[in-house]
Amino acid sequence: MRALLVMVVASVAAAKTSLPVAWTNRAAWPEPVTTVAQFDFASRAEVLAFSVALEESVEVPELKISRPSSTEAWRRSREVVLLENFQRAMGTCTKQGGLCPDQPPRTFSELTAYARRGLAGLPDSFTAWRTESATFHHHYVRELLRLVMVSNRTSSEISPVADGEAFGEELPDRSFLLTFDDGPTARGGETERVVTLMREHSLHALFFVVGNSVRARGSIEGVYGDQCVGSHGDVHESLVTSARAARELPTWNQTLRGLEAPGEHLRWMRPPYGQRTAKQVEQLREDGVKVMLWNIDSQDWQAPSDSALVSGRVLTLMLLWRHGVVLFHDVHPAARKALPALLDVGGVTWLDCHELR
Repeated sequence: MRALLVMVVASVAAAKTSLPVAWTNRAAWPEPVTTVAQFDFASRAEVLAFSVALEESVEVPELKISRPSSTEAWRRSREVVLLENFQRAMGTCTKQGGLCPDQPPRTFSELTAYARRGLAGLPDSFTAWRTESATFHHHYVRELLRLVMVSNRTSSEISPVADGEAFGEELPDRSFLLTFDDGPTARGGETERVVTLMREHSLHALFFVVGNSVRARGSIEGVYGDQCVGSHGDVHESLVTSARAARELPTWNQTLRGLEAPGEHLRWMRPPYGQRTAKQVEQLREDGVKVMLWNIDSQDWQAPSDSALVSGRVLTLMLLWRHGVVLFHDVHPAARKALPALLDVGGVTWLDCHELR
């Protein structure tokens, strides 16, 4: 079993580096996204585009590990979410509104049938966006399918392994939480810059810190201020395949509770790479700590130099999923550079980490 899990993790790593990531700068979208109605219009467009890409998608032949039953279950779950999201996005529809059918689609087949008609019927000003969006969602579906196809019940951010895990889909509509992994950086580095940006916008994000990074810095006293701090493990290694990481996690969590930075009882833990077991989740719960994964991955760790591609990707996924936990890394400048464009988006709520239930 351990050999299989190591192979699965290796396959995930290979897939993430050898196959394309979905990027877009959203320059082709001809409308602003500064109001609820504008957010919903853009959301309807992305839901329809992804629905078509999902319906047309096939298994990813580059991967050797596949679980057809899991893949099919994931597809069905996404179909339900997409149908619900489109119906939510119709809440601001008017007779003059774009992509507003007379009746909400009742099935995924009705949704994709309308998608082809509706997208084709958009004005010429949307032609470039249709082409770019189709490419983006083709790659994004493949990203998700790779995760499903190589995952098992202990190594996926796609689906829960135990009750009570947070992914973001449990949040209110048009509500999002900013999270940052892998810090802190050295003194005066990206962590301070991101925290400063949060303060300037009166936002409270959740920072998942690594024991090794804390020790390398020497102290995190006063670094995070009124932001929230969670555990990202003692070392950035899989809790499934690394005996050391699993063994040291309880000790590190206890140490983190004693540091000044969190300012409150340790409430959240994010396993490196999303790798965890149901037993580990249950043990954390007994210690009063919940596992938080994500459903909007910025991919900032392998971002191109153009930060607009990072913010464009994240905004597109916000429009698609309509609520969620956004994964950034405060150790990469791409996160900080991409954030201002996202914080200007209208019609959304950035949640306060202190108010999470």
